[in-house]
Amino acid sequence: MNDILNNLKKIKLNKKTAGLVIGFVCAVVLLLVSEISAFSESEDISYTDTNAYSAQYIENTEKELERVLGKIEGAGDVRVMITLQSCYENIYAKSYENEKKQTENSTNENSKEEYVIVKNGSTNEECLVIKVYEPEIKGVAVVCQGADNLKVKTAITETVCALFDISSAKVSVAKSG
Repeated sequence: MNDILNNLKKIKLNKKTAGLVIGFVCAVVLLLVSEISAFSESEDISYTDTNAYSAQYIENTEKELERVLGKIEGAGDVRVMITLQSCYENIYAKSYENEKKQTENSTNENSKEEYVIVKNGSTNEECLVIKVYEPEIKGVAVVCQGADNLKVKTAITETVCALFDISSAKVSVAKSG
């Protein structure tokens, strides 16, 4: 800050002009910093929410799958890791309003699309969700004691494929050490 003042004195600006220039520079810097922090905070919130839902989904699904696969005869101790192709996706209700515009030679119809908003309590408003797509599973890795037995490995692979509607190419079964 002192360097800026010294440079301004060298240019021989009077105190009023120097104050205006410094004030302007400070205002621009504050504006940029506030915009950057506001943008990164809003991005972090949605990213964090999506990650939290996905992480919870993975954790619950892995625990349940470990429990089910552990019941397969000969599987032994089972550990599972699941990766996702996509996260939760909400489909919202939309209303369409047609607008007619009359011109000299023709009538044009434009459709205006808006989300349907519902009141939740006295002050909260939310978009109306009509469908929720669960995360799509990309792959499943299973590590268990009985994976060296072909019957056990096949039973685990078929169970995972049936539960998640994925191909056997997306399932890996390995013996634990």
